[in-house]
Amino acid sequence: MIKCPRCNLEQEESAQCEYCGLDFSAHPGSAQTARPPATKRVGLWALLLVVSAAVLFSYWFFSSRATPDPKPTTVDRSDNTAQKSKDDDLRKAAKELSGGVGIVSEITGGSSKGSIIAMVVFSIVGLAYLSYGKKTHQILMVVCGIGLMGFSYFIDGTLYIILIGLALSTLPFVFGRTLN
Repeated sequence: MIKCPRCNLEQEESAQCEYCGLDFSAHPGSAQTARPPATKRVGLWALLLVVSAAVLFSYWFFSSRATPDPKPTTVDRSDNTAQKSKDDDLRKAAKELSGGVGIVSEITGGSSKGSIIAMVVFSIVGLAYLSYGKKTHQILMVVCGIGLMGFSYFIDGTLYIILIGLALSTLPFVFGRTLN
């Protein structure tokens, strides 16, 4: 396969361009041999997926471990009832703002830190798949990239997001060889 310098199209080796009619013998060295398509870097992608899965799993494992409850502190003096009700109101407001209930929970939809990190990681991988698939004209890579960027909005739970994200991430490498 050679590449015509005028029309920049690949074609079988011949004396002249099939599309624009450029005579290759009149322009010695102008026809470039086309490079084979870039090989898939399966090892690099697999390593990236394994490392990101390990980071997400370790974060999920360590953040979900039970922490001991702090010792309750109570004031037994009767003249501090007004102060105790103010403290209770402040504790309630702090609990609402911490994400357990209330305003922050409504904004995040009850998502944990681990699921938000997994969403971001798989969205970045999906963006990479989308751009690579568009560049190399691989439909399966483009579809998996779009899927990786959007599936986490419909799935609840960190473990499900990680499992589905890993499945979508490996899908182009498993079925890509049979489709090519």
